[in-house]
Amino acid sequence: MTKVEAARPAPTPYTLLCPPGWRRIPPEALLDDSAVQPILGAMKGAGRADLTLQFRALISQYRRAIRELHVFEVYLPPLIDDVRLPATLMVSPVVLPAGVDWDAALVRLSRGIEVSDADFTETPMWVWNRESWFGDDREVAVRERTFLVPVHEEAPQRRGLRFQYTILTPPTPEGEAAADQLSTIGDLVMSTMRWRSGSPRRVLPA
Repeated sequence: MTKVEAARPAPTPYTLLCPPGWRRIPPEALLDDSAVQPILGAMKGAGRADLTLQFRALISQYRRAIRELHVFEVYLPPLIDDVRLPATLMVSPVVLPAGVDWDAALVRLSRGIEVSDADFTETPMWVWNRESWFGDDREVAVRERTFLVPVHEEAPQRRGLRFQYTILTPPTPEGEAAADQLSTIGDLVMSTMRWRSGSPRRVLPA
């Protein structure tokens, strides 16, 4: 945990529109072993003990991030043919400590990766991308796209929300095409992000 993720108040209410079938779950759901057993079972059934071990390691990373970043909401895409689309959107608060501005915070949070202004939404936000793999032979490609949205109505701006969108696909042309489509969906979802006053509820379509 860096200084940027220091003590924080309750998250600022916002609205977010998602495609049909997406659902919002509490982060504790990803901490429950029963939530990941179907995926692990499919890997074991395919005889991929190697991927099973790597997937467990990835879930461990998710769980560590949930705890360290104080994730308070998770969005999941729907099941298609009993298989969940390989994407996860996690939301966590960010609070700047005294003496740290957003320029310095972005360097820390992005770990030096290039940060850009999002050009697809009315709500000001920054975005950066990170790519990695897991598996000894890089069997699964991991795309992580992070959106940082400052609470712009505050003066000075000291708080924000981090939306971490992670996509898992095989490193094949088909997998890359699927990752591109899921990335586009992520941008469309984030383009609907708005701050709201009053009710603390976050809104999803019925």
